[in-house]
Amino acid sequence: MIDPGHGGHDPGATFAGKLIEKDITLALARRLKSELHEKGILARLLRDSDVTVSLEQRAENTNEQHAAVYVALHAGMPGEGVRVYAPALASLGPPASATFVDWDRAQANSLSRSQELAQKITSELSKRGLSANSLSTPLRPLNNIVPPAVAVELAPDPQDLQGIMGQKFQTTVAAGIVAAIVQLRPGWEGRQ
Repeated sequence: MIDPGHGGHDPGATFAGKLIEKDITLALARRLKSELHEKGILARLLRDSDVTVSLEQRAENTNEQHAAVYVALHAGMPGEGVRVYAPALASLGPPASATFVDWDRAQANSLSRSQELAQKITSELSKRGLSANSLSTPLRPLNNIVPPAVAVELAPDPQDLQGIMGQKFQTTVAAGIVAAIVQLRPGWEGRQ
C-alpha cells in the first residue's frame, strides 16, 4: 500500500511558494506504483487524486486490505536527501487481551520487519547516490499499521527546490524503495 501524504484540504509543506507536498507525494506514489507493477508486485494507492484522507482512514484502509507492506510518502525541510522512518512503539505494558489488538500496538508483530525495510531502503538510496538516513519515530499512522510500515520523506536541495519534482530524482527514489521491497519480500512471504 502506497500512501501519498496529505491531500485535499491538507496541502502539507510548501516549497518556494509554489511546490506543494501533497502534489509531490502523489507524483512519487504514481511512479512507485508503476515501478512495482513492472516488477510484478501489485501495489495500490491510498489516494490517487487530491482528496482528504485522515490518519485513521489511512491505517484502517491499509489493515482492511491486508497489505503486505505500507509505504507513506512525505516531503519536508530542513536538510536534503531522503529520511526513512520506521515506527517506534512506546512501552505500553502487556496487551489487554489475546484477541483484541490495541490500536497503538498494531505494529508490534511487524516492528522488526519495518526496521529492516527502513534500513534496506536507506542502503538502496545511498547506493544510488542519494543522501539517506534511517530513523525511528512514533509517526502516525505507522504504529497503527499491521504489516511492515515505513515513511519515506524527501528533503529538497535548498539550492534546487524544483528538483524534488524532477523525473530523475523521483525515479531514483522509487527505484531504491522497489529494490528494497524486492529483496526483502521472499523472506517475508507467509509471515504474519
